[in-house]
Amino acid sequence: MLLDIRPHRAPVAALHETPPARAHRPTWDRPGWLRGALAAAACFGVIAFILGAGNRLTQGPWFIYAPEVSYVPPFGRAAWQHAFVLHQQSPLYALCGGYEVGGMESITIYKFLYWWEWFRYASAVLFVVSLFVAAGLLLRREANAARRRDLMPWIGLIAAGLGYFVLRYFADHAGLFATINLGQHRHALDIAFASVGLAMLIVAAMAPQPWAGPALPRVAWGSVIALDIAFGALFEALDAGPLWTSFPGYTGSLLPTADRLFALHPLWRNLTENGYLVQACHRMLSIGLWAAALVAVATAMLRGVSRTRALVLFGLLTLEGALGIAALRPGAAVVLSIAHQVGAIAVLAAALAPREPRGAHRRAGEQFVPREA
Repeated sequence: MLLDIRPHRAPVAALHETPPARAHRPTWDRPGWLRGALAAAACFGVIAFILGAGNRLTQGPWFIYAPEVSYVPPFGRAAWQHAFVLHQQSPLYALCGGYEVGGMESITIYKFLYWWEWFRYASAVLFVVSLFVAAGLLLRREANAARRRDLMPWIGLIAAGLGYFVLRYFADHAGLFATINLGQHRHALDIAFASVGLAMLIVAAMAPQPWAGPALPRVAWGSVIALDIAFGALFEALDAGPLWTSFPGYTGSLLPTADRLFALHPLWRNLTENGYLVQACHRMLSIGLWAAALVAVATAMLRGVSRTRALVLFGLLTLEGALGIAALRPGAAVVLSIAHQVGAIAVLAAALAPREPRGAHRRAGEQFVPREA
């Protein structure tokens, strides 16, 4: 039996009762501030990634030598000329053999490289500051929370950091790696882990509940995409583009011959040093991911469930593949390669994003209708 209370029959005290006062919440402690800090960190991180990827993200033989920069850049023609004269006296200028690009003046190229490096450092500093602000807001919110949230994201973050340092140590010092390491191993690790970290930042900034829902499918997608990104970074570091510029096959066959794919001994060295096998792995993984995304779209359509996430992932993978094929052409613009690298972060973010709860689009349109007695 339902309790039927009419407005004209309600007690007078209940009608004039003052609602309980809400606890005052500091402005800086609202969830929007945390998501804003995460969005700022993701934005500055992507900018630092773009500028750092042009310099291969690592120091050493694969680093493009650039001029030293100061906190305050030169202002005025005389200041730039003085800075350039000082740079000409450095060993870096002699090592590069001077600046000769398309008949441009050397000081013009120097200014371009200087601003490139200055903005790279500035974006990295702003990224770290935004990340610290987001971490402080998150810790503050967790300390004031009535109940503790799931610790799995923190455990995953710590595990990823430990995995990076372990792999980086073996890539730099372990046995035979130390004698054959030309920088491509460090570059692949840095690109792959940076891409994963930025993708997770983007998801955390955009999704209200970034870690809700089943984790196993997202972990599977993310792992394969991260491996594909690592092979792409190896492909770039080895300058393997001229070895195989046709798509989808190789001079009349699907793949290069076995003597090209497995030319080095021991065989495992081909995975990181042989441009033919590295490019073949990158291509096969990319094609497999595209086909799996197509199957996911078809499955969602047949089951009648929300297919927004599957369509977004399929569209991004299609665009990413088109950029990769365009970058294979001889003489292709460098911007295509950079866009291809940034597109991989977007693909990874789409794969790590939580799925829309089943029936959420129906529940969003429902309105509460009071039940009559």
